Amino acid sequence: MMHSLRPFFFISLVLLVLSSSCRKSKQEKALAEAQPYNVTNLYPIERLPVYFNRVVVMPVHLGGSSQNISEFVDDVVNQELAQARLFETVRFSTQSSKSYFGKERINSSDSLPDNFLEVLKSQTQANGVLFIDVLGFQSYRPLSISLRAKLVDLNSGDFMWAIDETIDSSHASVITASRIYENSLHIRALSAKTSSSVLQSPRSFTKFSAHKIFSSLPSR
Repeated sequence: MMHSLRPFFFISLVLLVLSSSCRKSKQEKALAEAQPYNVTNLYPIERLPVYFNRVVVMPVHLGGSSQNISEFVDDVVNQELAQARLFETVRFSTQSSKSYFGKERINSSDSLPDNFLEVLKSQTQANGVLFIDVLGFQSYRPLSISLRAKLVDLNSGDFMWAIDETIDSSHASVITASRIYENSLHIRALSAKTSSSVLQSPRSFTKFSAHKIFSSLPSR
């Protein structure tokens, strides 16, 4: 009886291997054809004005399932924004936000505290403020993050740039963009210190996502 079953098991194994190989081939073809992900849901002015050269960065507001990145998200956002080299950045701490406005982290969609813009101008000598909200973060594979960001002129209160985007690592365009990012000189230094790729590490994925949204900032 056992001898008669062997051909059946062998054929089943071959079919399983062929099916797996076929799926992998289709996935690789989809990735090869995918255009790298770029932010699409955004509002930018055409160019940053000459005077707009110093921006205060508010603590990242964390909503829903994003609390699990609270230990590193502020550091990552400030590092990636500085890499853009569009203006000088001033980091506003959670302690300062609590002291001046009664909240450690301010949601960009909520009503701002009284004299918010005036206080920031006087305390930082900045002419712009950046808000970042993480609306949600999926920390298991496939990783995904929902981000909302607003860059505001402290003098006029006008929006200079705004985005509202979900970056999902299950999408072929995001995988393609992450491979390009991971192969860049910027990520090699990070990869040398960690064994995780961009699509496996919550910190690396947050770093990649911040890089992508800041790449859509208006130029000078």
